Amino acid sequence: MKPLDLFALMMALMLGAGPAIANPGTIAASDSGYPALHLKKSGHSAAQIRHGEYLVKIADCFTCHTDEASSGKPFAGGLKINTPFGAVYSSNITPDRETGIGNWSDEEFVRAVREGIAPDGSYYYPVFPYNYFNKMTRQDVLDIKAYLDAIPPVRQKNHPQEMKWPFNYRILQWGWRLLFFDFSKGEFKPVSGRSPAWNRGAFIVEGPGHCALCHTQLNTFGVPEKKHYLAGAFVEGYYAPNISSQGLRHLSDKEVANIFLHNEMPTHAELEGPMKGVEHNSLRYLTRSDMLAIAEYLKSVKSTPPKAEIAIQGGYNLADGRKLYESSCEMCHANQIMGAPNMEKRVWDILLDQGREKLYEIAIRGNGNMPAKGGCDACSNARIKSAVDYMIEQARKQRVSGQGVAATGAGRSAE
Repeated sequence: MKPLDLFALMMALMLGAGPAIANPGTIAASDSGYPALHLKKSGHSAAQIRHGEYLVKIADCFTCHTDEASSGKPFAGGLKINTPFGAVYSSNITPDRETGIGNWSDEEFVRAVREGIAPDGSYYYPVFPYNYFNKMTRQDVLDIKAYLDAIPPVRQKNHPQEMKWPFNYRILQWGWRLLFFDFSKGEFKPVSGRSPAWNRGAFIVEGPGHCALCHTQLNTFGVPEKKHYLAGAFVEGYYAPNISSQGLRHLSDKEVANIFLHNEMPTHAELEGPMKGVEHNSLRYLTRSDMLAIAEYLKSVKSTPPKAEIAIQGGYNLADGRKLYESSCEMCHANQIMGAPNMEKRVWDILLDQGREKLYEIAIRGNGNMPAKGGCDACSNARIKSAVDYMIEQARKQRVSGQGVAATGAGRSAE
């Protein structure tokens, strides 16, 4: 966002995209599980609440602060998030005065969201992305609080954190903050010479959208490596793809935006893993202009993909790859079972933007529905590589159809 100088323009967009008002005192719940809002009880204007709601959706607060798998109440916390340093449970951010944030002052809330410091002075673990949220203005954060003040309070105690020793001592976060939290930057400043759309996309991606947290390889301390910014990483058994200019080279801005809108990759597979929740609870609610702004920014990012962390030894040729493909891969890939990419040239052009070495690594490590090595546990890495090479060569031989999917590169027409 171009913080408040574009506030009036963005408000008009948001009011057009928000849920309908059921009566003067209530805003109806959405189909995704977002709760009904009580305007009169909140003490805030409808416009402020709508703006806060939109920012909450950009930041995907619902996904982390709702234990959907256990039918948890919206924003009541309790979601278990596993990290290499132990498990973190999300907190209750409903306006309940005993177990939520109902007694928090504006200053306490702003400090928590933008600086990662709780009302009692303790430091939040950076799994709560305050180092991204500090790109928002103070007013942005107050609008988020206005929205949270308007949702139903839920009395649910926060689950104790289960961090390993010595990371269970929050004071250690002081050192992490000195090393990795840039106190000098603060809220997002538009870049001169760039379009308003580019700056809007940069704000969303770098700020509340916190895209780098999944799409960038993390270092030992859980910090995204700048040289690999948005260049892809493995998260919870899924590959979060390279979404820099290289990874999106064969996709138009509209095709990138359609992923957010339709829950469908240009390779004809549905989104899976953590990204599925992000699309369902966040991205699909964005205005079309914001979707296109994100795409414009992402396609401008120049980055260096991280090297594949696999060893491939031994020699196999395309004939060997064909045998393995026909015996172990063809059933899923020929029929696109569970989203397995077929031999369409356009599809593999898109896949190869991730890098051939990365495709080898994905095939060997597995990716969501696709098990490691495609389920061929006895296969060597080199043999898997030969099957990938065979698939690439076969796809390159395919002619692009003049109609339908192959012509647009997406399962749906661009909007």
